[in-house]
Amino acid sequence: MKYINYDGSVIMTGDRIAEALADYAAVLGANGKTDTVHVPTVGSDGSVETATVLVGPASELVLTPAPDDELDIEDPEFIRRLRDAAALAGPDRPLNADGRTPFAGADGP
Repeated sequence: MKYINYDGSVIMTGDRIAEALADYAAVLGANGKTDTVHVPTVGSDGSVETATVLVGPASELVLTPAPDDELDIEDPEFIRRLRDAAALAGPDRPLNADGRTPFAGADGP
């Protein structure tokens, strides 16, 4: 599980969902675009909820580890939609500090 810290708010979601959102935000930023993303999250009572996040060039997302939770949500369809949207966002792909390009050459979530 990961926390997404965004504009004073903290939401909890699955690791792969959080990482996909951060990668998508980087691609949008590189191409000067924004998007509103409905992120699957875990509510305080453990239920699956949705948080709406505006991502783009000015996004400042911070991902931090959350306590392990048996409810770690995975949503391959959501991650696929982000990958598809990233492919349409424009030609520029940022290079992350770890040397990888968000979504480059990745077929699976």
